[in-house]
Amino acid sequence: MNKETYLQELQKALKILPQYDREEAIEFYREYFDEAGEENEAKVISELGEPKTLAKKILIDVVDKKYEITYADEKSNTVAAPAAIPVPAPAQTQYADPAMADAAQGVPQANYQPQPAPQAAYQPQPQAERPKEKTSSLKTLGIVLAAIFALPLSPFVFALLIVACVLIMVTYIVLIALIIAAGACIFAGFASIIFGIVALFMNPIAGMVILGSGLVSFGIGVFMMIGCVALFRLTGIGLSRLFGRIVHKKNRKNKAAQASV
Repeated sequence: MNKETYLQELQKALKILPQYDREEAIEFYREYFDEAGEENEAKVISELGEPKTLAKKILIDVVDKKYEITYADEKSNTVAAPAAIPVPAPAQTQYADPAMADAAQGVPQANYQPQPAPQAAYQPQPQAERPKEKTSSLKTLGIVLAAIFALPLSPFVFALLIVACVLIMVTYIVLIALIIAAGACIFAGFASIIFGIVALFMNPIAGMVILGSGLVSFGIGVFMMIGCVALFRLTGIGLSRLFGRIVHKKNRKNKAAQASV
């Protein structure tokens, strides 16, 4: 497997993500391959692991970052920021590397070689720096659920998630059925309005009754449609928030455990 094949498989594995997030991740790892050089492609592929495994990590990080940004934005809008407390600057900065300390004091370091930075993992770009991209609440929920199933879960938690997904599916089926019923009411009401207008010229009393029932049916259908669509959207947002929090907490816990090892 070479670089292009690896990136193509990674892009396929990330197809659930919005276009911007997918392209950003692919561009990051393309640059990573380019910096490593063609002669190190096999080593980089071995280091990154299988494309599907890497795609799961990217998916989790994207959902985690988006949840964190959304939660931080809401918190900053509802809670006033504390007043800044002035902190005196330290008299002298301490450096772990003596060469860096000498360099900070203006001592020339002709033979100084900077220490290599640790390998950077892909981090999604902050929301403020990315273009606006509309994503439906249902697609967002699908992305968050995919991130949850990408996490290392115990069999018990996995079974609970399966049950939760079944309940979510039943809820959406009921909402879709209500939307169809609302559409039928609108259609029947519209047909009754047309028929009532025609009937006014033949029998005004019967025409008014039919016209009135058509208007009532049309109004109920529109009210049901608006309510069901709003409930459909709010359900998706609420479930995305709930499962996003699970991804956020689980991912932070896993990273803390890895850092402590």
